[in-house]
Amino acid sequence: MLQILKSSRAVLLVWVVILGAFFVGKATFLTSFSPEQQYTLLVLVIAIYLWTLSTMPQGASSILVLALLIGLGVVDEPDQAFQGFLTTGLYFIVLLSLISQVLVIVGFDQVIARLFQQFSGGRVSRLVVSLPIMMVLLPIILPSAVARYKILEPLIKRMNDLNGFSNQSVFNKFGLFVISFLNQKGTFIVFTGGGFAVIAYQLMVEYNVAQIQWLEWMGLMAPPLFVITLFSSLFVWFYFKWNTDEESNVQIKAPNHHLEEKQVEHPKFWYVVFAFLAMVVAWISTDPTVVPIILPPMLMVAFLAIPAIGLVNNQLIRNFDWETFLLLGTSFSLGFIMAENGTAEMIATALIQLVPDGASTWLKVIFIILFIGIMRWMFTNSTSAIVVIFPIMMSYASLIDLSPVALALLIMTVIGGTILIPIHAPTTYYASLAGVYTKGEQFVVGIISSTVATVVALLAVFLYW
Repeated sequence: MLQILKSSRAVLLVWVVILGAFFVGKATFLTSFSPEQQYTLLVLVIAIYLWTLSTMPQGASSILVLALLIGLGVVDEPDQAFQGFLTTGLYFIVLLSLISQVLVIVGFDQVIARLFQQFSGGRVSRLVVSLPIMMVLLPIILPSAVARYKILEPLIKRMNDLNGFSNQSVFNKFGLFVISFLNQKGTFIVFTGGGFAVIAYQLMVEYNVAQIQWLEWMGLMAPPLFVITLFSSLFVWFYFKWNTDEESNVQIKAPNHHLEEKQVEHPKFWYVVFAFLAMVVAWISTDPTVVPIILPPMLMVAFLAIPAIGLVNNQLIRNFDWETFLLLGTSFSLGFIMAENGTAEMIATALIQLVPDGASTWLKVIFIILFIGIMRWMFTNSTSAIVVIFPIMMSYASLIDLSPVALALLIMTVIGGTILIPIHAPTTYYASLAGVYTKGEQFVVGIISSTVATVVALLAVFLYW
């Protein structure tokens, strides 16, 4: 009981601080905001607290945010609070998650792992070079960062053991870095590469920035991503070489490059593979303004659910992370409402006043990156972060001389590329549990890879996008 009271006091103190700051703001620095915008800002702050620091379950906290939008009069009609659940991007994530699970069920992940294992032959030099390249390209055929991590983590551990290295070897650390940090960044090489890329694409459509085709998106994102991957890999590899003890790098047993026997093929394997390839071809060959990008995965899920295939069933659908569904839907609603009632534009206008008068476009973009980085820290994951930050930052397009598409891609790359602590992405959280590198090392490689991603994005804005 005493522990519950102590915990309740801490929570009560947070709420008192939030509400106290709000009422002080109403009388001082928020006077230029309309009452509706003031309450929207209050709901935003509460949502950030609930989704980051609070121990309240994400599903329940998302419902509370929806209740606040309605109860505080931020929306005129209750239906407006649920508009985020009507966006196709939300259901695109559900569909890709189901398809990824089916790919794992039929053993597609093991086929990829074995092909990679055969290509490398267990040789460290080949693995170190090919693993980052594979991590950038793999999202094209496997649209789930977590699935990619689950496939490659045991493979890297196996290769590390086959070569006789210790658990804290440079190779093991580097491999874990690639499948966690670079894996998350590689997600947006195509807008179907994972949940974050899907949401980013959908936001560009919803806010009338652009409706980019699949190959056009890849053409915009692939070159910067390869540069990010190259320099991040080089810097992190040499950092681990410098920071890892010699004892951890010596072979503790003789190398053994024996490959595992091929597993029995799932009877529905080729049905799934051909259906998946047909879906990818549909994305590549069709115009999204004519054939919505959500249609091919919808048809694939329906195909996998027919009795003759039977791979998508009620249990598979129940296993989906519906807490994340509630969080993302609520985030979408909050973002749309902020854009509709002018709150996002007011925040952007207030922040732009911090930029020195007469500043060049370069300096303005650097300040925007700084603002994005600060706001990114308020969220535990990049997907919920971009939904809220995107409408705020896109308001800058009219305030500075910058293409809306370039600004949108900058926002996406900086938010998706900023991964400093384990909870910033599921893959980095899993990597932190492996016990391969220290918290300090994880923080340093996070700074290195985030800085490289930000610098490359800044250059891409002016030189490529």
